[in-house]
Amino acid sequence: MAFPITKTLFMIRTRLCQLLFMAASVGWLTSCSSPADDLDSQISDALSNDNAIDASEAQAIRSFIAKEKDDLAENKKTTKLIGSDGNVDNAALLKYIQRNMTYRKLAKEGDAPTVSLAGATTSTKALRLKLYLEASASMFPYDTPGGTGSFKRALNDVLTGFDAANPNQAKLYVVNTEVNDLGLSLSQFFKEKNIFTVAKTKGKTTSTDFEEIFRRILSETSGDDMSVLVSDLIYSDPKLTGMSAQKTLDAARSLLTTVFSPYTGTHSMLVLKLNADFDGTYYSWNNAKHQYKGDRPYYLCLIGRNEAMQRLYTDPKYQPIRRFDELSSFENSWFFGRDTKKETPFYTILVTDPARKGRFKRAKEEVRERVKAVHALEDVQPDVADKSLTVPVAVDLSAQRLPASLLTDASQYEVVGKDNFKVSAVQTYAGTNGTTHKLLLTTERPARGERTATIRLRRQFPPKWIAQTNTTNDIPPDANSTFGLQNLLQGVERAYNPNNETEYFTLTINLK
Repeated sequence: MAFPITKTLFMIRTRLCQLLFMAASVGWLTSCSSPADDLDSQISDALSNDNAIDASEAQAIRSFIAKEKDDLAENKKTTKLIGSDGNVDNAALLKYIQRNMTYRKLAKEGDAPTVSLAGATTSTKALRLKLYLEASASMFPYDTPGGTGSFKRALNDVLTGFDAANPNQAKLYVVNTEVNDLGLSLSQFFKEKNIFTVAKTKGKTTSTDFEEIFRRILSETSGDDMSVLVSDLIYSDPKLTGMSAQKTLDAARSLLTTVFSPYTGTHSMLVLKLNADFDGTYYSWNNAKHQYKGDRPYYLCLIGRNEAMQRLYTDPKYQPIRRFDELSSFENSWFFGRDTKKETPFYTILVTDPARKGRFKRAKEEVRERVKAVHALEDVQPDVADKSLTVPVAVDLSAQRLPASLLTDASQYEVVGKDNFKVSAVQTYAGTNGTTHKLLLTTERPARGERTATIRLRRQFPPKWIAQTNTTNDIPPDANSTFGLQNLLQGVERAYNPNNETEYFTLTINLK
């Protein structure tokens, strides 16, 4: 018996509506990703890049989990990632990664990924500031009542930045031959007309024992602490009275190496150079007095455990704090840290970039394998007009704790290979996969046949600004120089780079 036409039409319309609803539902589901979905994507991207999750990628994954822990804890799939202490559970994270679709696919193909979860778990507590203000006689003229206030303004900016992220937790100390509590609240510090009026009453202000001060700060900087030493970094140990300037500086270098060596695997330090107006008595290395009025350099030394420093550099919460170049009279910076494993940053050749010269295309093998990055070129031909060749390479330098002035200095890069490439320019670049800079590899006489070009970022100490700031004769004082700065920081560099590594990383591209 046939169905009536109206009933048949009704059934068709009902089925059509169901299909449309299902399609709309799928569209809605795919357009609204959850934190768990984003976590899966982050893990898959890391694995797809090089069949591994290294320590820095693991830290980024942990940071994401810590940021989204409330949502992830409510999801049955991800709830075990958060331990009872509120931190990321590394054991649970490893199992979660091994269940990831990309991980299982790679393992099934016979090439199980390597996963490095080395390092402490990400803390969910906010960073806590400990400010150590050097109170020796040579520091007092930085904050005189008639000055411009540049010195105090920079300190206020640091304090308010940390206080916004973690209210009422900052600790203020005075350092010279010893460490003492400053005895002021944040509000009182901001209102004080001359901060050294209070600071000079603490300890002995005739000199600063940097050996003891740095040892004390390093030993007492733990967990979520971020310690900041405010100092002119002029070494003046009364125990070395009578020594020549060179012997004094040699002693300072050796002492700082000894102090930092036990902490190079756990702690790192960022040194910022700033300038402020100075009006008063300057004490030279041999304790001679000189009246001086004008600008003088001083320094902020930020010291923290490696995981705390990582959070300062990467957590969005601390973005206002890490804009160091916006501090009053900021000039430059240098970072001291030791990588437990040398990382190769992500890089890729920009085959269609307008800056390229000559002709080349991506190697067929890479196209077939569908790898994310372009590292190999074929059919490489020079420019028809001038026979030159320019290959643009995008690279992610976000993990390099180096000043922008160095990362964009083409002379810091060296290229080895038959083409005699040189890095002709380095440009800031916001590209895919987190790339931050574009290197232009240029040669006037490209080679032929199969060959490689190896790019390396040279590791050199001192950087230009430290060499230019350093002096071994501070009589008379001037607006730029700091006595023995290079020697003092060379001691720190020796601790962090005992094997005299000559490069930060190498990148290799293949051509034919």
